[in-house]
Amino acid sequence: MEATRGREATRALTEVRTVLSRAETARKVLEEPTEYHRSNGPGGIDFARGRYEDPDAGEMRAALDQVVELLSRWRKTGKAKTSTPGV
Repeated sequence: MEATRGREATRALTEVRTVLSRAETARKVLEEPTEYHRSNGPGGIDFARGRYEDPDAGEMRAALDQVVELLSRWRKTGKAKTSTPGV
């Protein structure tokens, strides 16, 4: 990665950085069990509550690790550059 890309600000870079941030957040969330509840349908009565690890958590972590690795090259590294007209 060129050192200057981390300070650039384009719409595409912003979107990629958003996905990167979301992937990193999701990866952290998968480190702890999640809360769940089930009901017997719309408007139904909850019949089970608790904490558990999602059965696909391992695969989710692996996929998110790949996303983070692929997108890390476009991570923001500092304040965006501003251009000054006439300079």
